Amino acid sequence: MPGSGRRARIREELSERLELPSGAAGVLKVTLVGTQRALIERYDGLELCTRERLELRAAGGLLRLDGEGLELTAMDGEALLVTGRILSLELP
Repeated sequence: MPGSGRRARIREELSERLELPSGAAGVLKVTLVGTQRALIERYDGLELCTRERLELRAAGGLLRLDGEGLELTAMDGEALLVTGRILSLELP
């Protein structure tokens, strides 16, 4: 994939400047706000999206989010925002 080597170098430089562990800039990041909202960053792709389950590909495997009335409120290539009643989260 063109540019992937450049992206890796940028991530490593960012990690170094922010004094993060090596490779941390490319790691999946999940921020939960209570049980009503989840911001998921640096995922690799969307596998499944229903009102009860969301599955995302991530570097270490599959992230699963189970709940009730789940909705993708916002989404771009780097992050997505899920709202609804979040009942469980399974990390890769």
